[in-house]
Amino acid sequence: MILELKVKNLVIIEEVNLSLEEGFNVFTGETGAGKSLLVQAIKLILGEKASPTLIKPGEKEAEVSAILWGGETLAKRLESLGHEPEEEIHIKRIISQKRQRTYLNGSPITLKELSLITKDLIVLTSQHEFYSLLSSESQLNYLDTFLKLLPLRREVEALYEELKNIKKHAEKLLGTSESLEVKKDFLRYQINELEALNPSVEEESELNLQRERLKNLAFLKESLVSLVESLNVSEEHIARASHLLEKLKTFEPSFERIANTFSEFYYELKEALREAESKLMELPEDESQLDEIEARLAKYEKLKKKYGVATTEELIEVWEKLKQELSEFESLEERLQELKQKEEKVKNEFLKKAKELSKKRKEGAKVLSEVITKELKDLGFEKSKFIVEVTPSKEPKETGIDEVKFLFAPNPGTPPRPLEKIASGGELSRVFLVCKSLLKGEEGVCFVFDEVDTGIGGITAKKLGAKLKTISESGQVICITHLPQIAALADAHFVVEKHILGDKTLTTVKKLSDEERLKEIARMLGEPENLSLAKEFLSSCEKDA
Repeated sequence: MILELKVKNLVIIEEVNLSLEEGFNVFTGETGAGKSLLVQAIKLILGEKASPTLIKPGEKEAEVSAILWGGETLAKRLESLGHEPEEEIHIKRIISQKRQRTYLNGSPITLKELSLITKDLIVLTSQHEFYSLLSSESQLNYLDTFLKLLPLRREVEALYEELKNIKKHAEKLLGTSESLEVKKDFLRYQINELEALNPSVEEESELNLQRERLKNLAFLKESLVSLVESLNVSEEHIARASHLLEKLKTFEPSFERIANTFSEFYYELKEALREAESKLMELPEDESQLDEIEARLAKYEKLKKKYGVATTEELIEVWEKLKQELSEFESLEERLQELKQKEEKVKNEFLKKAKELSKKRKEGAKVLSEVITKELKDLGFEKSKFIVEVTPSKEPKETGIDEVKFLFAPNPGTPPRPLEKIASGGELSRVFLVCKSLLKGEEGVCFVFDEVDTGIGGITAKKLGAKLKTISESGQVICITHLPQIAALADAHFVVEKHILGDKTLTTVKKLSDEERLKEIARMLGEPENLSLAKEFLSSCEKDA
C-alpha cells in the first residue's frame, strides 16, 4: 500500500505531499482539476516510462516519490531480486529532458527492476488499463480462491511437477531409440579396440626396456663379454688373495677381519659373474624382434592420442569408464521400464485429483456466476448476465485439466462475450470491483479505482461505495470519484483543485478536515452553502454502511 506520495513539477502540479490512510482514500474535485495526474504519478511509481512532456513548464525536472508497504510479500520479493528484505521501501523517480533516474531506498535501479518490485502491490483499475483479472490464468486463480480449492490444486500441481520430472528423466536416459543404439554400438567398438590392446603399465615399461636393449644389442654383447672376462680374472686374483689371508690370520690375528671381508667379496663376485653370464645368454641373437616391439608400442601411442590422454594409467581409466557406461546403457531398458510404470502411476493419481478439482470447479462456477450476476445488478447492471465458463484444456497442465473464462453480457439480447472484449472501461471497473469485493483485499495491496462510477448514481452509487469500502477493510483503496455517495464512506478525503494565477495553472491536493469535508460534500450534492444537508447526507451514508 502507499503510505506517502510526493509529486513535484509534474505537468501542472508544483508540489504535493500526501499521507494516505490504510483503508478507503477518496479524491474528489471538479472535472479537469488534475485528478488524473495522481494516477499518472502512481503509474510512474509502478515503473511506467516517462516522457519529458510530463515536466512542468519552466522547470528542469519532475520528481515523484512514494513510501510503499508490502509486508512479508514485499520482503521476500526484494530478497529474491538481490535486495535487502524490507517490508517498507522508498521509491523515487526523477525525470529530466535528457534522462530518467530511478532509486530504491536511495540506490539506483532500473525501470524493469522497479516493475518487478511493485508488481501487484498497486493494482490500477482505471479505464484503458489492462489488469490482471482479464487473463485466463487469473480468472482460474480467482475461481479456485473463491471456492477455497487452493489446497486441492496444490496437490494437483505437485503431481504434475512429479510427472514432468519423471518424463524429463526418461527423455534424458532414452533420447531416441536410434541414437541410443548408435551410442551402444560405438561404445562396444571403443571397448573392443582397447581390449585388443589390453593395455598394461608393466607391459609398456618392459617393451620400452626391450626396445632400448635391441637398439643397443651390439654394445650390450660386447660389454657383457668384456665384463665376464674381467670378472673371471678378478675371481682368480680374489680367490688367491683370500686363500693367502686364511693362512696368514693363523699367525696374525689382525688379518682375520680382512680375510672375512675378502671371503664375502669373493662370493659376491661369483654372483655378479653368474648374473653377467646369464644376461649374456639371454640376449637375442639379432634385432629381428625390434619391429614387433615398435609396432606394439605404436598402438599404445595411437590410442593415447585418440582418447586424449598422456599415460597408460589414464588410458586404462578410459577403458574402465567406457565399460561402466556400456553397462549403464545395457541396464537402461530396465530402468526405463521402471520409470514408465512410475509415470503411469503418477499420471493416474494426477488425473484422479485433476478430475476431482474439475468437478468442484464446474459446480462452483455456477454458484460464482449467480453471485457475481446478483452483485452486478446492485451496481446498475439489472439485466446483465455473468458466466464463469469451465471448459477442458487442450492438454493437462499444472493447474489441472480446465480452462476458465469469464463471460459477460451487460445488456439483454446480447450474447455473453469474454470479459477482455468488453469495450467500456466503466463496465470493466465495476466487474473488477465486484470480484475483488467478494474476496476482499489482500494484505499490503493498494487498489486504485478511476472512473469506476461512470454512468451511475442514486442507490447504485451507494452500493458501489459499499463494495469499495468492503475491499478497503483488509487493504487500501484509492478512489477518484464524482459521487458524494462514494466520497461519504471515505476514511480519508482529499480534494483536488485547479488554480489559475496570472498566466499559470496550478493543481493542489489537500486532505480535508471534518469541516472542509462537509463543504466538499455539499458542493458535490450541488448545494455548496447547505452544510446541514451535507451533514445529514454523511450521517445517512455512514448509517447505511
